[in-house]
Amino acid sequence: MAKKRSSPSQAQRRSKPAGAVVPAWDVDRTQLAGASCSGDGSVVREKDVTMVVGQPYAMGARSIVADAAYYVGAGRAGREARLGGADKVAWRDPATGYECIIMRDEPRGHLSGYVAVPTDHPLHGFDHDAIPVEFDIEVHGGLTYSAVCDEGPNPRRVLIREARRICHVAPPRYATGYRAGHDQAWWLGFSCDHVYDIVPLDRDDRSRFLGHETGATFRDEAYVYDQVVDLAAQLRAIADGAPKPVRTGVAPPPLGLDPKRAG
Repeated sequence: MAKKRSSPSQAQRRSKPAGAVVPAWDVDRTQLAGASCSGDGSVVREKDVTMVVGQPYAMGARSIVADAAYYVGAGRAGREARLGGADKVAWRDPATGYECIIMRDEPRGHLSGYVAVPTDHPLHGFDHDAIPVEFDIEVHGGLTYSAVCDEGPNPRRVLIREARRICHVAPPRYATGYRAGHDQAWWLGFSCDHVYDIVPLDRDDRSRFLGHETGATFRDEAYVYDQVVDLAAQLRAIADGAPKPVRTGVAPPPLGLDPKRAG
């Protein structure tokens, strides 16, 4: 459990200016849970789910402008403290225009990443296991998810469902710009729960089969973000008929390290 350190008063936190970065690894969920809705609509709470809308969100050394960041429940302690951050972060990748999500698995605690492609994309509707090898998509653990928008957005949002849904962000009840046309977006995703990954709430954790041999480590938000934007760039290049782009983030482990994916 992290050592206690001095922190600003509640009054100071409430006076935090709009646009301040939402910390990914030191977020005060207790403070978030005390707000029902901020004056500008940037914080919305429903039961034990808090959504922060349209604010910068820190991932490692970078900050992105998130469409929404969702926090479920109170902060975690002890072994669970490595979970950190939001339970779901959704944003539109400025380089490709594709909508992206990082989501925490419930109940195991590892992270997964997703990118949505539009209906005219060559891979729209493809099962992740049926994508032709010539597309040579490279992402952590290989693609493990493929599905149309999960239920589609709903202006009458129920935050607990939305915090666990693979779909683009619906606007708040009071907002305009409902993107109903995106309901048929096709999501492709990957997960960080392979033999070379530490899964926070797995009982065996790093000591599980081949964990030591493969140098298993926890894949944090900064790593998963790089994997997501690199996946988005690859998918954009496929749509444009362009060559495979140069990777900008860390290369994922070789698929052959996982006996389930080898061959």
